[in-house]
Amino acid sequence: MKARLARVFFVLLFLADGAVAQDSGSAKFQAWLPGKPWALELDAPGFILQTNEIQPDGRRYFLAENKKTHVVLSAYLEAEKATGGTMNCKQGLEARVKKFASLSLKGVAFREKAGMQVLEYTVAEVDGMPLNQRNLFACFANDGVFVDLHLSKLFFKAADQPLFEAILDSVQFPPKEPVTGPVPVGNSMELFREGSRFYLAHQYREAIGPYQKALEIEKITPTLDKNLWRVLVDNLGMSYGITGNLTRAKEIFEYGLSKDPEFPMFYYNLACTAAGRGDEDDTKSFLKLAFQYRNNMIPGERFPDPRVDDSFQHLLLNKEFRQWLSALLASSD
Repeated sequence: MKARLARVFFVLLFLADGAVAQDSGSAKFQAWLPGKPWALELDAPGFILQTNEIQPDGRRYFLAENKKTHVVLSAYLEAEKATGGTMNCKQGLEARVKKFASLSLKGVAFREKAGMQVLEYTVAEVDGMPLNQRNLFACFANDGVFVDLHLSKLFFKAADQPLFEAILDSVQFPPKEPVTGPVPVGNSMELFREGSRFYLAHQYREAIGPYQKALEIEKITPTLDKNLWRVLVDNLGMSYGITGNLTRAKEIFEYGLSKDPEFPMFYYNLACTAAGRGDEDDTKSFLKLAFQYRNNMIPGERFPDPRVDDSFQHLLLNKEFRQWLSALLASSD
């Protein structure tokens, strides 16, 4: 298992340093609070999800950006602490204008749309630098939850206004199963990076905590790109395996396969854990499946050679296993 870490490093560094969560192909995004039987849904084609997390104060924070139009979309969902939600929304928007009055806001306007209290203004410049940043805030309450929606765009033009209005018009509250029990707090990308710093420093025991928390968040609110998620599961399972917890490693890789049954490294690592348990039959079965799907590797990562992997060295002392592995390699050429 350790023998292939050098090959994982390149992939991990490439993905962790430059990647953000990718657009899944759907224009619809959802954000929700635990215990509520609905989600805030927005139709935002072309946007890429950056963050969708429960913060330590219990609020849900959502952030997405359209790289083509340069519109940034964010939202906070917060449990209502007092009655009179609409009035509180209006007061909150008025307070925001006062807070940023020093920026010499232009075109300040309040309006109501479909039950939302809406504030718009433009920040023309900051410290003499022209920005013409248009900001739209929409505040509304639903079922005891305040929603604070923010749209912004630098170098705004009148022709951009329909982009804002289309997102406001798309707001819906479709039903969903409420999440019961504790919900992980945090940002899975940040936790992934934290775990990766430990992982790359060969501090596998320390990597387990942030990696595991990132995976628990991903189970409830997936935001990571598919390949980043694969690396997360792969490295978490390997961290368990390298530190001697083969049972937990097996559980992690089996979970990975339940979501991504054609990714070869989950099979390969299950073969490693089986070899560690001395189960030759399972080792062969998982290696065979790994080779079957070997063309589905993450771009930039090569399929490992089990002949030089320390996980299989004790089995390679067995002539029958060596012959079986040679036949598997020959059939895969």
